[in-house]
Amino acid sequence: MEIKIAKWYKNVNSPVLFMIDDFANVWIDLNNNGKVNLGEDWGYAKNNLNSSFRFLNEKVLEDFPDVKVTFFTLVGKRSSVIKNYNIPRFAESIDYDYLTKEFFKSINDDERFEIAYHGLTHGISGENAKDFCQEWKTFNSVEEAINQIEKGKKIYFDTFGKFPKGGKYCGYESNEFSDESINKTGFLWWCRYWNPKLKNIPFRKRFEIKYFGSNKVIDIPSAFSGSYFTFKRRNSFIKYIFKNCIKPIWIKKGLTLLEFLLENKLIISIQEHISPSRVDGKRQTPNIFDDKESLKIIFKFLKNNNVWYATATEVAEYFEARENTKVFIIGKNKFKLHYTGRIEKPLLTLLINENTFKKVISPSGKIYKIMKDPYKHNSNLINLRIEDEGYYNFY
Repeated sequence: MEIKIAKWYKNVNSPVLFMIDDFANVWIDLNNNGKVNLGEDWGYAKNNLNSSFRFLNEKVLEDFPDVKVTFFTLVGKRSSVIKNYNIPRFAESIDYDYLTKEFFKSINDDERFEIAYHGLTHGISGENAKDFCQEWKTFNSVEEAINQIEKGKKIYFDTFGKFPKGGKYCGYESNEFSDESINKTGFLWWCRYWNPKLKNIPFRKRFEIKYFGSNKVIDIPSAFSGSYFTFKRRNSFIKYIFKNCIKPIWIKKGLTLLEFLLENKLIISIQEHISPSRVDGKRQTPNIFDDKESLKIIFKFLKNNNVWYATATEVAEYFEARENTKVFIIGKNKFKLHYTGRIEKPLLTLLINENTFKKVISPSGKIYKIMKDPYKHNSNLINLRIEDEGYYNFY
């Protein structure tokens, strides 16, 4: 008998992450009419009329109930892109009042969503938009970065009753102090880069999940924006790839990037913003409003493929389980899992080449059914939770 650990949960080709940035207690009144109009809200309008959250659920995700979302949220008062602006703007922390706290908490409590950390203020305003300094580039030492992160984590804890497990650099920008500040503040995972832009790294490796820092923070890659099938932006993205990557293998083989990621069992992580509105009057891209149809094309394509819709934390926890578990086969109907990671009872998928048994009983007595892998002929799998030391028995 042979037992292997699947690369991904349920032995899928790829996990799918839908990542939405800048979810915050912000409203930019572009029409200056004192009412929230469609596209102006960043989270201030909650689930009310013309809110971005309602638009996401009713216009983007309505036909795709399996899709999960990781929202990257500004927990404090979001800085303006520019210092002097004429467009009315509301910006406060996510714990500003009871209703605001309850709204954000209700999202984090929903198994389809998670609230990840995206900074306290997002950065420092500039005279012009190009002068805006992203939050993790403003710090002059690791200690300064840690102090601000701890302020943000306190707001997060006061709102959700727990600390954030992961987050992302604002604008994917950082400096020499940034990674160590994340390493020292207890995060399980982090999004560090816009991975297609990474240089001097083989194209495929840009999208591999890995560790960084002495505490082994899990580095989750970002693959492409939700505007990929918006014709103009898709063409510009391909031109960028040709210019910077010298015809990567997925273009040489005539694949879309989506197909390339699936073929290589890489993470499909889709990047968006919650709103197009900015106080300088420019349009923030990518955003769920402009990219609604492109996102639907992506999700329709994925419906017919072997994927796992997950939050970033779920992917990070599976990776942690996979990388820190060893399987020991004991006799003909017994095996043991030795796990040295930091997640309590994480999920794991095991592949077995044995057809005699139908079920597995865990050390605590929980029964797991052995299933046929619908995408792999003559293959069996078990999805189980890793328990403390003990034997798993086939029967």
